[in-house]
Amino acid sequence: MKAASAGRTDDLRALLGDDALDRLDADVADGSGLPNLAYTSPAWLDLERRHLMFRMWMLAGFDDQIPDPGDAMPVTVAGCPLVLVRQRDGGIRAFHNVCRHRGAVIVTEPCKGLAALTCPYHAWAYGLDGAIRTRPHFYGGGQHDLTKKNDGRANLVDVRCETWRGVIFVNIDGQAAPLADHMAPVDAHLDGWAPQPLAYGGSLTYDIAANWKHVHENFVDVYHKFAIHPELCAFAPLETSNPMAPIADHLLKTWHVIAKPHEGRGKGLPFLPGLPDILHREGRMFTMIPTCDINLWPDHLVFLVAEPTGPGTTRETIHILFNQAAMAGQYDQTRQAVFDTWDALNREDIAPLESMQHGRASPGFDGGTFSPFWDPGTHFFARQVVRLMADGMP
Repeated sequence: MKAASAGRTDDLRALLGDDALDRLDADVADGSGLPNLAYTSPAWLDLERRHLMFRMWMLAGFDDQIPDPGDAMPVTVAGCPLVLVRQRDGGIRAFHNVCRHRGAVIVTEPCKGLAALTCPYHAWAYGLDGAIRTRPHFYGGGQHDLTKKNDGRANLVDVRCETWRGVIFVNIDGQAAPLADHMAPVDAHLDGWAPQPLAYGGSLTYDIAANWKHVHENFVDVYHKFAIHPELCAFAPLETSNPMAPIADHLLKTWHVIAKPHEGRGKGLPFLPGLPDILHREGRMFTMIPTCDINLWPDHLVFLVAEPTGPGTTRETIHILFNQAAMAGQYDQTRQAVFDTWDALNREDIAPLESMQHGRASPGFDGGTFSPFWDPGTHFFARQVVRLMADGMP
């Protein structure tokens, strides 16, 4: 383990250099964020995928999206094509979504009630448990392999999969601590809100010409909302907001008082079931490195996922969950107002995100200088990306 960690550290140091690592470890007043290369280099993104995203718990989907046995949903996590499959016993399994014959993607769109997963290339069929079932014409024309023998090399490759509050997470390398431990700091900051079944309301998707870290750092950056988000400031003024602060090695949290609820944000829908009274009056936000941002409002719960599609491009998805009672037809317009509010808010951020990515081409910027009040969370995010990649590099 020590040798592997040392190897990772050498890889990171070779790309970033000692000066950049020293600035990450400095106090926030003297420190900076990650250097430009970490936002523009394909080699650095490859290290992030292998040494960070594969090793951590990554959000993949929601229970409500595959409710019945045989339901399957393809997803991309850290660049890997995966498929989530509801088993006949009600459990969920995840597999690498590639046929063991020639590597073709098997499930290309969400499916309901499948009896098997069948590759479209040569029709190799796999059970819902990932085991190979049939290989047509495997021994020649008309000579099928129907023996159902346990050929381990031909079975789909499992991906570790666990759920938290109805949210499906995967750990690609299979070595992370239990998901319950990983999410325990979030649970501890929800004031005793017990897990409740929620309804998956849908998602918004954006292709953004910016590195995935810009998306999360923008979420961490509470400071920018007075200049970019006037309606959000009316709802939750900067004066009653708080900077993001670490609550674990991989988590940050902030909260604010809800000053002016309105339709689409805190008004007109049934509140989330079982929510403690204090969470009727506050918003709670978490950033979970590297997988997602979590945003809790009294009447909906949001998960923002930033999937890197290249060093300077990101597929951003905003998933929104509601009280199951809020899915009734009488609330259709109010639920749509929630999506419209998030869409407007997110579109206000796209130009600044893409501007920062463009700025990373400049030798006049290489990590930034920080506000001692607002930016400790941004500094922590940058530092922890490297530390988690290096597995505790001092």
